[in-house]
Amino acid sequence: MTTDSPVLDSFPDSPVTTAALSDLEDHDAIRTAIPLISEAHDGQEISDLVVVQTESVAIVASYTDGEGWTVDHRVDGADRDPSAVLEDAMIAGQGDSPLVDAPEE
Repeated sequence: MTTDSPVLDSFPDSPVTTAALSDLEDHDAIRTAIPLISEAHDGQEISDLVVVQTESVAIVASYTDGEGWTVDHRVDGADRDPSAVLEDAMIAGQGDSPLVDAPEE
């Protein structure tokens, strides 16, 4: 895991609200910012596992108490269809989750 993502520099030192992720999409540099998993907390949906996509990369980032935000997966978007890049990031972010079926090949 790595923390070297300028996108994560703007994240709080805590799980992020889904509203804050949605607000990120208002910036020209961000194509997509979505939670992979969210939960209700004090009347807000928060997430500690997110996908953020720019024109050149999609990252899967997770938050851990005491460590902050880290990049778990990075998917290069150069010369690729943005939808395919997002799909690859979503699959990488799901990992071995028993809640999600692996795509058929």
